[in-house]
Amino acid sequence: MGRDELKSKAEPGGFVEYGPEQLPKVDSQRRDKSQPDFYGVPILFDSQVMLTRASELGNKPASCYTCQIQQSDQTCGLLGSDIKVQKVIGHGESGDPIEYWPCCDEHDYGTPQTGKPSYRVNLSNPSQVGLIWINAPAPGQEYGGANCGGIEGGDDCDHYLVKSGEKWDNPQGTCRVLQHSVDAGDVCTAWHDDDELHWAEAQQLLNGKKLSEVKKHSLAKSIMGRDDKDE
Repeated sequence: MGRDELKSKAEPGGFVEYGPEQLPKVDSQRRDKSQPDFYGVPILFDSQVMLTRASELGNKPASCYTCQIQQSDQTCGLLGSDIKVQKVIGHGESGDPIEYWPCCDEHDYGTPQTGKPSYRVNLSNPSQVGLIWINAPAPGQEYGGANCGGIEGGDDCDHYLVKSGEKWDNPQGTCRVLQHSVDAGDVCTAWHDDDELHWAEAQQLLNGKKLSEVKKHSLAKSIMGRDDKDE
């Protein structure tokens, strides 16, 4: 029903007289407006965050060092030769070393590539695959990276909740995103920690800067020849 037609059918007082053909549309609008508003975080399904079980990860933390897309020169087959995906050492305010391990949402468990590097796709921005660097509990581990509970040398996820004690002392916990129980060694793309390094910060460390000199979310010009505005 058009606006002019609505005006012609308006009753005194501004109420519109609807015919039987308009009732299904009006009824659907009424049902929509009657729904409760929801402003919380949506509950996601396992497949939406690519939940991977600990047994599928060889019971190791997820990182580029347990990913078959990592190349022999510690670059990534998805990102090209400009972006290094290797662990770095930073130093906190106390001067103690902090070891950071790279990982992204496209992690594909396996043995890194050997031989001449080959690249499937050269993405313009590592943020497209969620590339971050994850601090390890201690430097010098055989493996570091991400899992739900921070076990086997991994770092724990902020969304992983346990009833009592430390996360890494509990074999199972509840995922706040998935709203069901997960094992401490599991991992998914919703993994998050407030100590993670943005990929551009890690590249600056790899280029020789100290952690205190790293500019948050800014890319060293020597990598791509421009300032990066991506957050």
